[in-house]
Amino acid sequence: MNRSFLLLLVVLPLTQLRAQTLLWGPELSCGTMSESNLRPRVQLNADGGAVVLWGRSSPAANFVAVGDGSAFSSAMQVSPADVELGVANWMGSSLAAEGNTIWAVMKVAPEDMNPCYVVRSDDGGYTWSDTMRVDPMDGLLSRFPSIVVVPGAGPVVQYMQFTGGFAGDAHYVTTRMVGGLFQAPVQVSSPFAPGEVCDCCPGQVVASGNTLVSLYRNAGSNIRVIWGGASSDGGATCTAGAQLDATDWFLDACPSSGPAAYITGDSIRSVWMSGGSGMTRVYLGSAHLPDLVPGAQRMVYAGIPSSTTQNYPRIAGSGDTLGIVWQQNGGGNWAILFSHSTTGAAGLSLPDTLAIGGSGAMATPDITFANGTFHIVWSDNSADVVRYRSATVLNTTGIAAPLQRSALRLWPVPASDVLFVDASLLNAARFEVVDPLGRSLLRGPCTPSMAVDVAPLASGSYTLRLFDAHSLGVAAGRFVKE
Repeated sequence: MNRSFLLLLVVLPLTQLRAQTLLWGPELSCGTMSESNLRPRVQLNADGGAVVLWGRSSPAANFVAVGDGSAFSSAMQVSPADVELGVANWMGSSLAAEGNTIWAVMKVAPEDMNPCYVVRSDDGGYTWSDTMRVDPMDGLLSRFPSIVVVPGAGPVVQYMQFTGGFAGDAHYVTTRMVGGLFQAPVQVSSPFAPGEVCDCCPGQVVASGNTLVSLYRNAGSNIRVIWGGASSDGGATCTAGAQLDATDWFLDACPSSGPAAYITGDSIRSVWMSGGSGMTRVYLGSAHLPDLVPGAQRMVYAGIPSSTTQNYPRIAGSGDTLGIVWQQNGGGNWAILFSHSTTGAAGLSLPDTLAIGGSGAMATPDITFANGTFHIVWSDNSADVVRYRSATVLNTTGIAAPLQRSALRLWPVPASDVLFVDASLLNAARFEVVDPLGRSLLRGPCTPSMAVDVAPLASGSYTLRLFDAHSLGVAAGRFVKE
């Protein structure tokens, strides 16, 4: 076959890069109608596969499916077959990951009688262990568990604890695993926050190294604002607590909605819903670590009619790259919105709409971030399944006009077994090959001159993407496999 040298325009013009800062993957489904879709949560395994956990209300159970970028495995029930769980569209189980070790924490129903348990997968989410009890047999009640992994140390579970039934002395505690056993719980809301915590609002615990922050909504004097408790020793003690939310929302009722956050350096960025302005809105705030002195806060998306409501925000990121998802109701339609930034809170984009449907259709999203890509899940109530989509951030900084067609070269055309790549004029750290639907098929480290084994690919057209050391996209070029 006649072969020729192909020089592709792989660095987009500057105007196009500014207009398109995200590369969206296909919308995929997790599970079937029989497994339902309540309050999905997503983490990544060591291969970058999305591990998705969600609940079913009747009979109440948890399910997990694992994605490879093109499809998800069949749903696996990870809760015991002979028990029912505390799950709903606004509360449920939680997920954490360290490499291929995945942890799920769940509350067994009836909630006023049964404890919290964890299950564990050591193969990236495909098989799961038996249950292990979290809260001690101390006669106290537990509710709303969340989980995080302290790198190299193991999981820490946060849960709400009651000393007098669900109507009495609600506060948050954490317990860490040491030597394979969960330790005595550590108080994180008492004695810092006044009164009791909001007893029907789930919380979240996040970690970076040995720094942990427990987030929750307090309810002292019916001021329903977000507080945090910080630990600098992996959850062994909690030494600081502070109010992170300045909206001063007075509500003589329970909003059933909690916070979410991620840690970057010596700061924590958190999101929550508040009606303090008279409208139900999603807020983004920050605080300094380890003392939790709060910084600036803002509405994530204020330019909407007063009749539009927002709820169930989630956030993920690394450094100044962050993404926020939330549920928004306007004009009878429930939609999932996504806003992102590569320059911190001040640079938030106008929202993208991931999916929109009839009244009550799209709800309760979650998000995680790694290697330059956001992974987003949400409940599609119209189809009674969980939906998934990815968004890869393109690097739009430092791209100058002289970067022309010679910036990257790919040959031969078409390629049979090996695709040769000359990226010597690009500061690229890794590559990825995707098909026309955006499904990731090949990946690896990038060198200025390299040979990519494309023999496993079927005949057709593909895109080679290049990413820098910060996992932001710098170039993308098409090639044909014969």
